Amino acid sequence: MTVDFNGEILIPHGDIGDFAVVACDQFTAEPEYWNDLATQMPPLSALDVILPECFLSQADARLQSVRRACASMLENGRFDAVRGAVYVTRRTAYGRTRHGVVASVDLNDYDYKQGAKTLIRASERTIESRIPPRVAIRNAIDIELPHILLLVDDKDDMLMRACRAAKKRIVYDGELKGNGGRLTGELIEDTVELDKAVQSIIRASEKKFGEKLFALVGDGNHSLATAKYCNVSCATPLNGMALVEIVNIYDDGLVFEPIHRLVQTADPKGFVNAFADEIGGDATALLYAPEPVELAVPNDKVKAITDIDAFCEAYVARNGGYVDYVHGDEALKRSGHVGISLCGIRKDELFDHVIKNGVLPKKTFSLGEAEEKRYYAEARRIK
Repeated sequence: MTVDFNGEILIPHGDIGDFAVVACDQFTAEPEYWNDLATQMPPLSALDVILPECFLSQADARLQSVRRACASMLENGRFDAVRGAVYVTRRTAYGRTRHGVVASVDLNDYDYKQGAKTLIRASERTIESRIPPRVAIRNAIDIELPHILLLVDDKDDMLMRACRAAKKRIVYDGELKGNGGRLTGELIEDTVELDKAVQSIIRASEKKFGEKLFALVGDGNHSLATAKYCNVSCATPLNGMALVEIVNIYDDGLVFEPIHRLVQTADPKGFVNAFADEIGGDATALLYAPEPVELAVPNDKVKAITDIDAFCEAYVARNGGYVDYVHGDEALKRSGHVGISLCGIRKDELFDHVIKNGVLPKKTFSLGEAEEKRYYAEARRIK
């Protein structure tokens, strides 16, 4: 069974806004976001059991507090256990409404490697060096909190129609901190029609693409890759599945935004000159150093991202600094940095590209703005 809609899900007690926080891989260049959030969240929130990538260098020091917080959550009944699927409605601060369904997927049906033909596949390249810190967190605690979004090519909206038609009861509803909007979760216990919709999506993919496919990972690929790694290295009855939210790529509330590059460097002018010498093409991109300058890049969007990433990584390896990934043009205008504005792939291009060419470069697109990313809400036992 590719998707288990009848597994156990842990729902936090009380106001969901006092528990849920945004995905750990957001605001990586803004420690002030996370520090401010820490002053707003009460004890035993999701913030206590995740490691924001902004603080990745502090992983070892934070591991013990994460372990203690998780143990306290389970000992003190922080969660209610339910069985079924959770139909999620997310109303963001940007005026968009996105729908999804939370359930567990079989990790045997997922592979992140280039050329994979599994029912669930990565959409972007997985950086294996980013997996070990996540493995350490996953091994330290007894639950998983997903920020994984799986995208399905469901033109007829079969899965969400089944969710809307099902009998449901609200298990959480509230405003999210950090400008996250509002989140509502409704439990579906009779999931027969959801199972049928999954099989219909797989059959439709074979007809459309010539091969069976259920979903592409739209967000949280490294978290799903971590779950896969832990299952392969030490399989248990519980860690063969992973909790995800499934979203129709045609959902009006799902938007694709480009992810830009922000390079910290002691010599912004030197970076711009080297970029102009090494990158070329028939299109242009804006670089902010911090004043804007227009430089040539390849016309093909995927090639442009690939070439620019390779250049940036080689440049900081030679000259020092680091590369960060940011949303919005304003984040590109930072002293001591060079911001590179990129064009992302459109959502109507995603499935065709991955089927024909394999995974995209890392950080090719973003599912909306940073505050619109999935918030940790539901949990699942993995031990």
